[in-house]
Amino acid sequence: MKNSYLDFIKRRQNVLNESISNKNFDSYVDKISDLLKKHIKNIVPLVGYVETFSKDNEFISKQYIVINSKENVQMFQINWIKSSESMNPYSIDFFKDMDLAFTGKAKSNLTIQTLDSSIVYFLPIIWTVVNNKQYDLTDAEAKKLGRSIFNKNANESFYIGALKYTVINEKYSPEVDEYVTAKRRAWLDAEKRKNDSPQAALQYRDIADEFREIIKAIQGGAKTVDEIKLKVDKGNNITIKKSPEEQQSETKFKETINDPEMVFKKMEGYVKMVIKGINPSVILCGAPGVGKTFRVKKLLKENGYEEEKNLYTIKGKCTPRVLYLSLYNYKDKGDIIVIDDADSLVGPKAPEDCINILKGALDSTEDEKGRLVTYGVSGKITDENGNELPKRFYYNGSVIIITNYNAGSLDTALRGRSYIQDIHFSTEDVLKIITNLMPTLSSDKLSKESKRKALGYLIQLNEEDNEMEVSIRTFLICATLFESMKDEDDMLTKEMIKEQMRLQADRRKNKY
Repeated sequence: MKNSYLDFIKRRQNVLNESISNKNFDSYVDKISDLLKKHIKNIVPLVGYVETFSKDNEFISKQYIVINSKENVQMFQINWIKSSESMNPYSIDFFKDMDLAFTGKAKSNLTIQTLDSSIVYFLPIIWTVVNNKQYDLTDAEAKKLGRSIFNKNANESFYIGALKYTVINEKYSPEVDEYVTAKRRAWLDAEKRKNDSPQAALQYRDIADEFREIIKAIQGGAKTVDEIKLKVDKGNNITIKKSPEEQQSETKFKETINDPEMVFKKMEGYVKMVIKGINPSVILCGAPGVGKTFRVKKLLKENGYEEEKNLYTIKGKCTPRVLYLSLYNYKDKGDIIVIDDADSLVGPKAPEDCINILKGALDSTEDEKGRLVTYGVSGKITDENGNELPKRFYYNGSVIIITNYNAGSLDTALRGRSYIQDIHFSTEDVLKIITNLMPTLSSDKLSKESKRKALGYLIQLNEEDNEMEVSIRTFLICATLFESMKDEDDMLTKEMIKEQMRLQADRRKNKY
């Protein structure tokens, strides 16, 4: 795009520049996806996001594919710059050929720089480029499309978050612009503080309700600040019913509650409560190989955790003594122990000593010193250097437990001290998760082509109703076969993969 279009955007930034808080980003992107679905047929938002890094910045990309036919699949992505507290739109990339885009061999056929401007300006540009395959969009055409959403004769408005983008800037006086902008700023400020206290939450609700009423007043014909205030005052005296959009949003939420993206959002919420010290522990149950550990470790790293500094991971077989020693070494407030797939500590056959140690570390009846942990064994307790340790201490850290057992298999008292999430997915859901994570999986060992072939063949096997258990681990097994056998006939490789998937799912226990 030429600079003149960007200059046009910059002139309007005072009302509609974009800086989306990280905690609201997912719902914001969902709303954008809903609008795109209304205007682009056969569009599929890919699960999650793709992260890339430059020397100075981290970028988050939301990718979409548009399936015109088996031979023709377009792709585009909206790119955001990530900061510690917010996301800012950076650019939009369009690809004519999704396969080339996935293999990393294609450059974008069209790139639009947004420069932090409202993504709303670019929505009509996106669906025009995709629907018409117009990758040679001119500057004049872009201007016209960008302005079209402010056309007073337009038959559609754009809801993103709580703000309805209307023709305020074109149709109303500067006083109305200033009034609405100030109210929006107050609403955003209150949203940042809403978790500080119950009073802050109540204040946020009141300000948000007022802002919605202001927008309704403008839509209802109010053209001056006094007219807006009058309609808002009248509206506050009646019961506010949910709008069709809000009802539709609630229905969609209920329908997607078990979608992988929603499940992992809930998981992040539980882990963040542990990081903030709101609860001392969370137990994440579920089938192996769906990315539980990957996401937990990624979230911890993003929040400043470093292994053997303020974070310690226990994995595999472990004794009560090692558990006690680990808790003692990472007992300070803010420290986190991750018990990952260590069923000898938390599984149904875990020793009673392990369960009792954990119960003490996570006890809800802590005093001002912390939660008392005891290990009443005969003889001395020593660390790896032979130094003697006390047989009781106060624990102020937190614990994240990741296990393949379901919640009902775990000790009742341990469950009662923790948040619990049961993470389970269908084969189709796991394949979606793998699609999302594919660019980051073993990128140093496996080529994009091998991973693409592996995913495609697993999708085919699932459609043919083959008996198999799909996980990230089995996907990597398949991709490794394609990588190792790339000089051989793919038919042989596929037969080997089919055999591996069958045997991985085999539960027979009789001898040959």
